Amino acid sequence: MLPLFARFRASTSGATAIIVAFGILAVIILVGGAIDFGRAVQLRSNLQDSADVASVGAIAVNSVAYKAGIQMMGNGTISGGAAQAISIFNSNYQPAAELSGVSPSATVSKSGSVMTAKVTVTASYKSYLLGMIGLGTIPLNVSSTSSSTVPPFIDFYLLLDNSPSMGVGATTADINTMVANTPDKCAFACHEDDKPGADYYAKAKSLGVTTRIDVVRQATQKLMTTAEATETIANQYRVAIYHFGVSANSIDQKNPGAYKVSDLTSNLSKSASDASAIDLMTIPYQGYNSDRQTNFDTVLKDMNNEIKTPGDGMSASSPQKVLFFVSDGATDSYDCAYSNGNTCRRITPLDTTTCKVLKNRGVRIAVLYTTYLPLPTNSFYNSWMAKYVTPTSQIAAQMQACASDGLYFEVSPSQGIPAAMNALFQRVVSVVRINS
Repeated sequence: MLPLFARFRASTSGATAIIVAFGILAVIILVGGAIDFGRAVQLRSNLQDSADVASVGAIAVNSVAYKAGIQMMGNGTISGGAAQAISIFNSNYQPAAELSGVSPSATVSKSGSVMTAKVTVTASYKSYLLGMIGLGTIPLNVSSTSSSTVPPFIDFYLLLDNSPSMGVGATTADINTMVANTPDKCAFACHEDDKPGADYYAKAKSLGVTTRIDVVRQATQKLMTTAEATETIANQYRVAIYHFGVSANSIDQKNPGAYKVSDLTSNLSKSASDASAIDLMTIPYQGYNSDRQTNFDTVLKDMNNEIKTPGDGMSASSPQKVLFFVSDGATDSYDCAYSNGNTCRRITPLDTTTCKVLKNRGVRIAVLYTTYLPLPTNSFYNSWMAKYVTPTSQIAAQMQACASDGLYFEVSPSQGIPAAMNALFQRVVSVVRINS
């Protein structure tokens, strides 16, 4: 029997040779096609990466288009944006011998508060073995679209609860220290101004107890530093600071308003300095005005008058308005519709009526609820507040109802009020990031 190759050579029909030739050609095409397509995919990926970098970079902070866009009042093409996008592409694209006709194009525009960059690239891949079957070149097309929101101008109105209940210890350990060192086991560091010997606020200081108002003051000062560092354009944020009053006997007992600590200003260093004066409201003596020093209703109505019509944030002359409200959420006010605690006294969670009024006007409300901690040794708490705190906190529910969507934080002072205030601030000012 002749060997297989000898029989192939001896064949005179030619059929076997033709079949084998076609088979070899098919294998060459398959292998070559795999090589060509693999290389084309690799080069297309490189083009896509360069296009993505270009679209992102064209509207990144401090880019030509970004700087022009934040100053642009209307909609349309942003001058200089397309040229910079193409320049970024060219600086990132790595030429390849197999590619020809690489042609990038770009558009950068603004619509409302959104800047959009689109980069499109066309090119041709010169194939190797696929040319044998008429595929000498393979067209490659990629595109990348990125968008970024113009950073808004925002006016912040900080309303900080400094009423006597904010004199409670910041942590359970602080509360326990006060209870152990007061004859009536009082957890509140009431700041009395005419009985120095009975001033529990002074006692708290001497014992090294940190109160909620101490933490809020420090957090407010740190927030000014964060706001200043977060600005991407000059005078982007302005801040005004308010609380409930310096002393209980100097406010309107029935209809107290908000007390201005610091005027609305873009000088955030000054705001931080002014915030150092934030302290607990003083009372002449325990039980003054039946302890009705936390009137959220009238204070929020006053803030509604203070905060002018909100803008769209697109310019310094049309800033957005944000009420940044920090409190433990416990109302204790003059209100003759209620007689819980005493005649014409209201002891309840926050009423959200004015919150709704503010939000309907377009004012966003960011609420930081400093958890009202249980005070089981305190008779006032047991008689009037416990039912709103446990088993489910109605105080927390009302504070959340006051906040705009996504702008509510609850935090115990021991968990870090400064970090929570910064996180809430970041939620307010967050800009939609680049998406490719």
